[in-house]
Amino acid sequence: MNYPVFIFHELVLRFSDINRGIGKYISATIDNGECLINTTNGHFKVALSMLDKQYNNPKLISEEELQQLATGFEME
Repeated sequence: MNYPVFIFHELVLRFSDINRGIGKYISATIDNGECLINTTNGHFKVALSMLDKQYNNPKLISEEELQQLATGFEME
C-alpha cells in the first residue's frame, strides 16, 4: 500500500511527545514489511501494521506501543 505522507508526520509527532529528541520528519522507506522513518535527529523502524493502525484508526495504537517505538529511536 502507498501510505500518504501525513501518516509518517503524525507518527513522528506522536513519538516526539514521548521522546523530544526525535526531531522532525524527513523521509520514509518501506522494505521487507517494515518502515524506516528518518528524522532530523535519527531514525526508527515501524511495522506496517502500525502504519495501518495510524491510517485507519490511530486510537488503536496503545500508549505502550508508542512508548516502545519511541524508545527504539536511534540517534545519528
